[in-house]
Amino acid sequence: MAKKEFIGISSEYDRLRIARVQATKTGIELLGVETLDMPYPIVKFNESVSDPMGISADFDDLFDIEAGSKDPAEDFPELTEQDNPSLTSKSSEPSLSESEDDFDMTRIDEDSDVVVENEKLLADYFLKLGNKKLQFGLHIPFGKTTFQFVKNADPDKMRKNERTEFFNEKLRPIHNENPHPEHYSWTRAADNACLIAYNRNDTSLIDLIEVAETYYKGKLLINRRLPDESIWAGLVRANYNLAPDDITGIIGMGESSARIMFMKGSRILNILPIITEGENSNDILNTIFSKILFEIDKGELPKLNRILIARSAKLSEKAKPYFEKQFDEVEVDYLTLHPQRIKFADELLDSPVYLQPYLSAIGAAWAASRVNENEFSQLILLPEFVREKQRTLKIAWHGIIILILIALTPIYINNLYNSKALELQILEQQTRVIENQIEELRPIATMTEDLIADYQVIQAENDRLLELARYSQKWTEVLTSLNDGISRIPQLWLTSLRTSDENINLTGISLTREQIPVLSRLFTDANIQQVSETELREQPVYIFAMQANNYRQDIEEFLLDMPGVEFDFEQGTVIELDFTSAPEPVSVPAGNLATGIDQSAISSTTGNEQQPVEPENSAPEPDVPETAAIANETDNRTTAITESYNEPASVATTRYGLRGPEDEILTGAYTIVLHSIPDTSRAEAEYQKLKEEGYKATLWQAEIENGRFNWRIGVGQFQTVTDAFNAVLELPPPYKNNNFIIRIR
Repeated sequence: MAKKEFIGISSEYDRLRIARVQATKTGIELLGVETLDMPYPIVKFNESVSDPMGISADFDDLFDIEAGSKDPAEDFPELTEQDNPSLTSKSSEPSLSESEDDFDMTRIDEDSDVVVENEKLLADYFLKLGNKKLQFGLHIPFGKTTFQFVKNADPDKMRKNERTEFFNEKLRPIHNENPHPEHYSWTRAADNACLIAYNRNDTSLIDLIEVAETYYKGKLLINRRLPDESIWAGLVRANYNLAPDDITGIIGMGESSARIMFMKGSRILNILPIITEGENSNDILNTIFSKILFEIDKGELPKLNRILIARSAKLSEKAKPYFEKQFDEVEVDYLTLHPQRIKFADELLDSPVYLQPYLSAIGAAWAASRVNENEFSQLILLPEFVREKQRTLKIAWHGIIILILIALTPIYINNLYNSKALELQILEQQTRVIENQIEELRPIATMTEDLIADYQVIQAENDRLLELARYSQKWTEVLTSLNDGISRIPQLWLTSLRTSDENINLTGISLTREQIPVLSRLFTDANIQQVSETELREQPVYIFAMQANNYRQDIEEFLLDMPGVEFDFEQGTVIELDFTSAPEPVSVPAGNLATGIDQSAISSTTGNEQQPVEPENSAPEPDVPETAAIANETDNRTTAITESYNEPASVATTRYGLRGPEDEILTGAYTIVLHSIPDTSRAEAEYQKLKEEGYKATLWQAEIENGRFNWRIGVGQFQTVTDAFNAVLELPPPYKNNNFIIRIR
């Protein structure tokens, strides 16, 4: 497959500079450059130009181009007829040299055949290339485009309506009309500025290509149209390594005008107004030097790293040594093409001076190839009618493919319909089978729903029963112990018994003061709050008030001996009930409330009797022998209980607890489960981790449901659920918030 060839064209009054390039894998290859001298000046076609073939009228009707003409100088009021003779519409001494005759460069005689000869000559050149489809990049001569910098503005971040209003606001005061979007373009400039380029009337090259196509058998496509200033900046980006803070000056000189622009890094920093002197002036180099020096003096240029001469036909060899002399520490050179980024088909073409007039054409062809598109994609000014025409041509081959697809669509839809119909039949059969199975299983489902409802009712009743039965057994023991104790204390009666949170409040009457402390020793922690003396039926009595603190510390929940379902909860603190091996209640002598009584407290109470509270003015009561005997009997019994429990308590201390080595797994003891996982290796790792942290770790396997087994890892072994609950509070996060208590089986 032949490589695509792209053509760049730049114009100089009555001369065309043409460059042909080819896109390669490594970059661009310059095939050649040529100069075409036109028989007549290249001007915009208007009504004053004779058109014997009627081509221009047909062209206007075809693309709906606005009728009439406008002098190019009207868009640039700063360019007067004296400054730029090439733009005058009437003869006013526009001679190129003193030796040439006076003539009007833009005036065309009615008898001439400009439209035919210029375009015919260009079409003949295209025919020599032998291709049926040529792609072009065109330039806009420097000075024909106006540039405007707007600081701190980014049109890309604006909405469409806001962007249109923004450009109208900036361009309307300069051009006295709302600009059409195809007449301007923008890009990001240096120092957070927006650069707006505006060009409306300079369509001479486009008109020349469009009319030349009528003589050409193939297709002529215009891919890119860029101002000279944008092409120069693109060539610098593509061929030079630019540091972000480098300031590069670019100088372009024509016969009657010159342009200076500056770049900071890869972005355009400033474009100075057009200089109305060109190479025909002897002072052009001094003028350019003074312009650059003025920008430096103003502070607009913090520094100047290099100066590149981008375009010059006559003064190239004089300009470089002149600027090297004026700027000692600044690199001055021609704008050259990097050999690693563009190859030359002919070694003789690799000459900066020789290629100076063709740089705009080379840059336009490079931009049309879309190689290094980021460097050349800024400030594209291609009219919409050209885009629309080429868009139609571009999709012509797509139309054939679309027609083929349309022809194949019915076949595809028919096959798709048949496959979906077969799939639907299969699904309908499966649906009928499933409906029959549902009808067969519906009675079982109804029965199951009834059983679930009955189960929920029974479960609710069980929950209510468990709630009512909590502490019932121990309360029975408490009240029995209380009644037995009071029955052994003569001449003492209880008048009220109330509970408040974790405390019991007792009030009663005693005939003697010494019997009141005997009653207090029935509880682990009891305080005599008040004792007052009064008379009842002409006999002195003592009214007392007593509070038993934290009476629940020795009370365990009563668990019904009934089967239950084992639930494995992985979240929260949950007590797992085990009704199969409830321990036998330990009989406690009257005077002690529960099996969990603090033995140290009992010993302390036995050794140091709590003295009764006496009113300040009350007289001491006479000793009552019977009361003293009861008190002695109670003290002896408490001491016996203390001695009998000393040995089991020491043994339990070594076998139970949260931390310490695990001597053995105590079946029936409670433990705090931190993990319940099926993975054996992970369970072993967690078990070893807890042991290393100093916990009394336990590992065993339990069946969860339907033959599924989990490894449970617990810490601590406790005699009671209360001890386990208290140990949970000592665990660090996250163990403290993610555990459940269970009895080891």
